[in-house]
Amino acid sequence: MRLFVFNVLMFGALMLGWVSCQEYESGTYPLEEATVRYEGTLYDYLADKAAHPDVTYDSLLFLAGRLPGLKDSLQKRKGVTLFAVTDQSFRLAFEALNQYREAYGKGKRLGLEDLLIEPFSVVDTIVHQVSTEDNDTIYITRHYDYRHQLDSMLYCYLFNGRYSMDDVLNVGATEVPCMSYGHLMRMEVGRGAASGAEGVGVRYMRLIETWDSKVTTTWVKAEVESSDIMTRNGWLHVLSDGHEFGFNGMEQLFYDYGNEIKQKLWLVHRSFGRLFVTIVRGQLPAGKFRLF
Repeated sequence: MRLFVFNVLMFGALMLGWVSCQEYESGTYPLEEATVRYEGTLYDYLADKAAHPDVTYDSLLFLAGRLPGLKDSLQKRKGVTLFAVTDQSFRLAFEALNQYREAYGKGKRLGLEDLLIEPFSVVDTIVHQVSTEDNDTIYITRHYDYRHQLDSMLYCYLFNGRYSMDDVLNVGATEVPCMSYGHLMRMEVGRGAASGAEGVGVRYMRLIETWDSKVTTTWVKAEVESSDIMTRNGWLHVLSDGHEFGFNGMEQLFYDYGNEIKQKLWLVHRSFGRLFVTIVRGQLPAGKFRLF
């Protein structure tokens, strides 16, 4: 009788463990047969709100319609992988950018439309005081292309080739060049900890900006929320809403937007054995501002 009870208990425990593992696997990492398939293209998926009622990609779609080549990459190019950025990720990025600008008095709040202006040049003047009676004026042309910078940030999420969760898992962490600009991004797939044991928990996938550095503390990681959505022309992974578009780089690239003609130019020169520093605030002369 004791043996019978023991066998029943063991069978029940095994069945419970099997069911738990099945739920764990299917709920966190789709197997090949459980991969989500979508009949349209990557662009079609992003635009199809019925396919993802709880997530919106309006910002990404807006940029696809304004940046040359991006829509074609999502709609016509085959064999690509996209890490999709949600509207919430864009909101986080612009909130961080605008808080920085407000803190340092850099001007108005910015949105996507502001960064899509045509490229332009600014001519700054440097007055080099050669002597007390003689000045040498130097003109420096500075080029600004915010649209190109925004475009290069977007392509950090788009890659040639298939990079499903299994593909990355099979090769380990890998660095992959972005589709158009060749900048290397790191992809990782692994398992977290469970019940105190490492490497046996929930599977995760990450897209990482390393800034070309080996110092891992400087890396910025974007967690994948949903993976392995297979479309007609490529694979799609959805990044978490907690990811900040641009990998926290918006402040660095766009913080001084609108202040281009107020650059402080420092000129160091030596006169009579003494070191002088001349600070000149470049004021834009009439007719010195032009489009490319």
